[in-house]
This record gives sequence, structure tokens and C-alpha cells, in this order.
Amino acid sequence: MKSLCAVNLLTMLHGIPDKHPDLNSGSRKIHLSFRIAFAIIMALLPGRLLCQEENHALRESVEEILAFSEDADPAAMLEELEGLKESPVNVNSGDESEISRLFFLTEFQVMVLADHVRKNGSVVTLYELALLPAFDRNTVLLMAPYISLEPVAPNRGKSYGRTLVTMTASSRFGRDENDTEGIRSLLKVKHEQGSISFGLAAENDPGEPFTFKNAPGSDFLSGYIQYEGKGFINRIIAGDFAVRAGEGLLFNSSRWMGSWLSSPSFMSGRSTAAPYTSTEENSFFRGVSLTLGSMNAGAVLFASSNKIDARLLFAEDSTATGVSNLVRGGIHVSESQLEARNSLTETVAGLRLIAGADKVRGGVTAAATWFSLPFIPDMTKPENLHAFTGDRLLNLAADIRAGTGSVLFFAEAGLSLANPLTGTSGTGLPDPQADTTGTGFPDSASAIGGLNLRDSWAVTAGLRAKPSGRVTFNILARHFAPGYHAFHSGAFKAGSGSGNETGLSASVHLEAARHLFVTAAADHYRIPWPRYRSSSPSYGSRIEIRGEYQPRDDISMRLSWTSLSREYDAARETGTARSVIHTRQQFGFVFDISPAETLRLTTRASASLIAPSAEKGYLLCQDFTYTFRTIPLRLWFRYAMCSSGGWDSRLYAWENDLLNSFSVPAMYGEMTRSFVMLSWKPADRLEVRLKYGFTDSGSNPGGGLKQEVKGQVRFGF
Repeated sequence: MKSLCAVNLLTMLHGIPDKHPDLNSGSRKIHLSFRIAFAIIMALLPGRLLCQEENHALRESVEEILAFSEDADPAAMLEELEGLKESPVNVNSGDESEISRLFFLTEFQVMVLADHVRKNGSVVTLYELALLPAFDRNTVLLMAPYISLEPVAPNRGKSYGRTLVTMTASSRFGRDENDTEGIRSLLKVKHEQGSISFGLAAENDPGEPFTFKNAPGSDFLSGYIQYEGKGFINRIIAGDFAVRAGEGLLFNSSRWMGSWLSSPSFMSGRSTAAPYTSTEENSFFRGVSLTLGSMNAGAVLFASSNKIDARLLFAEDSTATGVSNLVRGGIHVSESQLEARNSLTETVAGLRLIAGADKVRGGVTAAATWFSLPFIPDMTKPENLHAFTGDRLLNLAADIRAGTGSVLFFAEAGLSLANPLTGTSGTGLPDPQADTTGTGFPDSASAIGGLNLRDSWAVTAGLRAKPSGRVTFNILARHFAPGYHAFHSGAFKAGSGSGNETGLSASVHLEAARHLFVTAAADHYRIPWPRYRSSSPSYGSRIEIRGEYQPRDDISMRLSWTSLSREYDAARETGTARSVIHTRQQFGFVFDISPAETLRLTTRASASLIAPSAEKGYLLCQDFTYTFRTIPLRLWFRYAMCSSGGWDSRLYAWENDLLNSFSVPAMYGEMTRSFVMLSWKPADRLEVRLKYGFTDSGSNPGGGLKQEVKGQVRFGF
């Protein structure tokens, strides 16, 4: 199966009319060799260029979100997208279950596309997709790297299915004593045959031993087996899985998408339970899920018991009495990391019911969570005033989506009840928090069993409108009470965590002129209660403006300006904390050109400005991609240099990487970064990739030359 990503088809979307709905001597030698190689390869033109595979809008948004938030973790979602590249979605199948693998599409979009194929035959161009109700140019460009428009192949009788094996190893070495030595190894296996499929992932991070002592060999082992039916039983998964429901107030495995302000839509993707294939080691379910019925009338039932990482609290006799917080990252090398590893068991049982018609659809979701040890946060810290306390949690939510292709309304409301019925009475845990709604009645009718229902809810609602083929408008309002808790939530919001935010967001995507596209988005929000680095209520805002001009198939230019403002406590030794507004502005320019069919050049320049510290930073980056004509070899090369005042003004630049992987290194201080990667693909079912990269940060604290080597083999049969 071949992924459709031809540049000429993408640029057909650029004219839809209104009527359609930063060296030591050793590193200098390396740089010289790269320049020689560059000159040799330039002499090999021309030939044929592989198709455009990058989703520029998404990748550039990742860079900015990582710069704005140290809490952002796009791993799970980006690995899910890379998985779609391995097996592109065949939209011409007309099968809703196949099309719904594009998890960012809503139920309505899936139904519209499937119905279009069944009634009108195979889709021939991306232009055709952009004209469908509920679709627009930005949505189709998001889809493009992950779909195939090839005709459905006829059934050739008995098949033994398809197996895909990916083996990856990487190692870093350098002068930094803080770097963990060792090799990161990853094995992924996936098999599909008819209605049955299964997958396996085994990973060891650098420094993690391969042992069978209290471990299954690898540090992280994940797997699943799945049955997909055509009748009432739609899907059964045993093993590891992820859940998305409604707008993500309770469950959303792609929760990082909630930080993407300039996304095509603020709506969450289709509600579903799907196999878990990421290597993020804590945010998934392990058990059984059952999906029944269809998109218009169905149910999802699941049960899970999974061991996750948490920071333990001990009594005087060294007995674990509780946990203070969860631990993310999945690295188990140091003593504290090993102590936290799999120290808490999370048990979850959930149910989702769905009902509706073509233009309106709703659902209700309920989940109960039990922990093997209670959460006992440090209440002397202001940010923990509303932290989850106890060992049980009940979540309830209801959602609705309604409208036609030109106007879509979506909303979800949720409620969380910590330690329902019993509260924390008699457990030795901190008392429940008093009423924070301003009523002054902690014992009012809104409190049940020590619970304050007025402080434990969340709601989000929005509208997506497409008044013409040239304009798409999104607006979303949200409120998350400080006491609202959901450990697997992923609704659209600016801050981390599941609660403590009220905000309003809006975006507009328009074709300002022929081949010129502009996106503008803004988000203003209030944090009503203390949080990390802010001991009082605070405000924040985000603004994004992006422009893209693509006059020809082989040339494009993109400009962006992003601003993030947020209130934090000013640094002072004594006295009452004073609030100060921290602002980060980032400017970006990207120029893409293909001067020959085998060559693609990308020039990038970005800058950051931090206030009130007046830190500044800039990044210059040149990418080179070449595809050989007579041998199945492809080459990527990059040279980047950065100069910034410190970490706060850091900048990111997305790198091409191994299959089913991604790399977005942070660049700060005086730093240079370069890599070269080769891909050898002698057959459709065999590909080998090698990557060598180095970073020179000699003037930075703990700096010097750091190198990395990665290798990967993927084969199918």
C-alpha cells in the first residue's frame, strides 16, 4: 500500500473557490567532511524526488508548544501518527472502521467520507476531499501523509496476513557526566490477518538493564490482541489499549492535541477504544475492552489494572503508606526512579453509551478508579490545595455533537467525585477542602459525604463553522473547577492537569488570496487557584498568526508569530509573593524549495524574545534531502546553529528521524547541531535506516561535543 502525498495534489487545495463547500577542532573536521559530501551529492542531480511526507503545520506547532511548556509531552500522539504512516488508511475502502483509524477525524467526518465513497466511487484527488461537508484544506493536509487513494485491491483468496517487524537501537556519548550511558533498544512487532491482529513492543532506555528479575526481560513490555467484527461486536481488545471519549474531559489518549491552538478544529476525534502502540509507559490501560454496535448506537465497556510509576511515602518502619504524586517519563536508572517503578496499581472500570442520528449524536461516560495506595499530597504547598487525595475516584460525563457540514456544535460536561460516599473520614488522610465557590457554605446541599460538587465539575463547548470554502472558524469556551480530577483526560486547555482553568479560544483559517493562506488564533484564560510557581489567581494568553504562500508545487514560504503570556510569582526571598507577567514571543520563517526532482532544500530561521528578562535567541537551520535515481537510497542532512541567552529563550527544530520515531532537540546558549541520515529500501517490505548526529555546546555549562548513533531495520512478510 502506497501513501498518497504527491505535492501536486496538495497544491490543488490552494485554490478552492467560494462556491466549494552553533566548535572544537574535531568537530570542525566533521563539518568539513559534511561540506565535501554535500558538494558531491549536489553533482548527482537530477532524478526523482520522493513525495512530501511532512505535516508542516503540526510539526511547527510541536516546536512552539515544547518551547512554551516544559510539561508538554507529544510522544503518544506523534507515535500514533507515525504508526499510520506504516499502514496508511485506504479511504477508498468506504469502510467506516478503516477510515476511523484517522483518530483526529470526528464521527461525522468518518461517516461523510465513507458515504461519499460508497455513493460516488473512489476518491481520486485530495481536492475532492476538501469539498466534502465538514472537511476543509487544513483537515485534508493533516490527513494527507497518512492516507492512500489507491483503488481497493480484490480479494485473492487465502491469505496468511501481514507481519511488520521494526528493530531500533540508539546510543549517545559525550562529555556530559549527567548523560546516562547505554543503548536504547526497541522492538515492535505487528501482525494482521483478517479480523485478527496483534502487536508487541519491548523497550529498554539507556542504562536500563535487560533482566528477568522482577521484569520480563525488557524494562517495558506492551502487547495486545484484537478482534474486529462486522456485526454487533465491533471490536475486542485484550492487553494494552487507549480510550477516547467525547471531548476528552474523562479520556483522551491524544490529549497533547489540546495544546494545539491553530489546529483545524477544537473538536476531539472519534470516541473509541484502540490498541496501545506507544512506548510511553504510564498513560494507558491494561485489561480488556469491548466495543459494541455502530457510531449511531453503541457501547464501549472496559476494565483495566495497570502498574504505574509513583513517588512513595513511607512510615517509620519503612512501610509504604501512600504516594505523593505520579512520575512520568518511564526512565528507571537512578535509585529514586527504580523505587518509583510500578509502585502503584491503578484499576479502572468504565462504560460509554452512544446514541444518535446523522446530524446529532450524544454519549454518556462513567468510570470508577481505585488505587492500591492513597494519594497524600504535601498540603503545605499552595499548588496542592486542590490536589487529588485518597484512593478512589468516580467520573461521570455527558457529551453531544450536532449540526451539518457547515456548522457543528460540540459540548461535554463532567463531574469527578473523589472517595465517593465515604470521603477521607477515618483514613488518616487530610480533610477535604472547604468550599471554594464563594458561597461560604461547605456544608451546603452541594456537599455529599464530605464532597463539594460545586468544585468538582468541568464543561467545554464550542462551535465549528465553515461559511464558505475559503473560511473556517472555531470557537471554544471551557471551565475546569480546581477540584475536578481525571487522570486520563485530554480536553482542550492551556495548562497541565485536569482542572483549575477557565478560558475562551478562537481561530480562523482563511484563503486571503490565491495561494496565500492565513491562520489566526487566540486563547485567553484564568487560573482561579494557586498552581506551580504562582501562589495566587493568575491570567494567561496565547496568540498565533501563521501565513503560508505556495505559488508553485516546488516552492513554499511560511511565516509565523506566536506570543505566550502568563503570570508567575516574582523571585524574592522574603515577604508576600508578587505577581509578574512573563511573556515569550517567537518568530519563524521557513522556505521550502525543490530545485530538481531529486532534491529538496528547507531553510529555517526562528527567534525568541523573553520579557521581562530581555533574553533573546535565534536559530538558523538548513535541511537537505536527496533521493538517488539508480539505487534505492535516500539521504537527509542538517546543519543548525543557535545563540540564545539561556534556557528560557531556547528554540526547537523538528528533525527527520527513524521510522515510527521523532526527534525535536532543544537548542539554547551557543550551540550547533548537525546530522546525516541514510535510508536504504531495496524492496517494499524492507528498509534500513542509519543516523549520526552531533551537538556542540562548548560554551554552555556541562557542554562539549555530544554524539549519537541510531540504527533501524524494518521488514515485513
